[in-house]
Amino acid sequence: MLKVTSVTKSFDGDKTFAVDSVSFQLEKGKNYAVVGESGSGKTTLTRLIAGLEKPSSGEIELNEELVNSDTSFIAPEKRKVGMVFQDYALFPHLSVFENIAYGLDKGLHKNDRVTEVLGLVGLQGFEKRYPHQLSGGQQQRVALARAIAPKPSLLILDEPFSNLDASLRNELRNELFSIIKKANTTTIFVTHDTEDALAVADEVLVLRNGKLLQKGDTKSLYYQPATEYVASLFGEVLCLENALLKQFGCSEQNKVYIRKESLKINQSVDFTAKATVLNKKFMGANYELELQIGENTLLLKKNQLFEGTAVSIGFDKAATLEFN
Repeated sequence: MLKVTSVTKSFDGDKTFAVDSVSFQLEKGKNYAVVGESGSGKTTLTRLIAGLEKPSSGEIELNEELVNSDTSFIAPEKRKVGMVFQDYALFPHLSVFENIAYGLDKGLHKNDRVTEVLGLVGLQGFEKRYPHQLSGGQQQRVALARAIAPKPSLLILDEPFSNLDASLRNELRNELFSIIKKANTTTIFVTHDTEDALAVADEVLVLRNGKLLQKGDTKSLYYQPATEYVASLFGEVLCLENALLKQFGCSEQNKVYIRKESLKINQSVDFTAKATVLNKKFMGANYELELQIGENTLLLKKNQLFEGTAVSIGFDKAATLEFN
């Protein structure tokens, strides 16, 4: 339902690129996350899709209609794309009801649709309140209701959880995407938090310096990352080089990448080394172990405490990461 072809965006006359030759396709009815560090081009890409920015080159096709090309541009209000901004962008002088009704066409069913989405987001009885009378989570649900009220074919959420307290984050995240699922809308959400992406996305797009590094389902990105950068987004990655590899009896390779959680202690695995436990710290849900392997030290978090100072540590060959 969305096709992006060789889209590029520069704000300084092609000296640098916020989005650099990005191409991908999205399917109807799925949740997609766009992940990357600050300045990677996440927000610019979604603004191009919504029509809030014009690409320097490339094409964007939405529901088999060309909305962006060198010769055509469809205005954002005609694209049927809903947006939920990071700061929610609610009108402070309008009530909850009026905020949601703002983007709807005038007609007999306008009030019915507002009432329907208020029920969908669980805000019945809040119609006459104003944004300043709502909590952050309630404001977010009003912004979501306003975005889905016109029944968009695509919904874009820009860092939807960044303004929420950590204690409410997971609860509201699950609640928000439960609402979106009921609305049966294809969704793109921008986030720098890979935990959010893993929790709710069907597929993830990883951007860096304006380039699309990888697109795939969450398991593919975790177990088969295309680059070291993609791997590092989803957990700590160790690079084991010559001297350390020899300690593990793995001398046929010059360099091996492995996730820290793939290292096993006192278990039968393909490659093992002798380690000395230098320090142990209780960290609540787990223990932090400082290990010495040869001349190298390593910090690991494990959910059990190992007695004594001498342990074996190792990994299976299947756990190593191979990059394109």
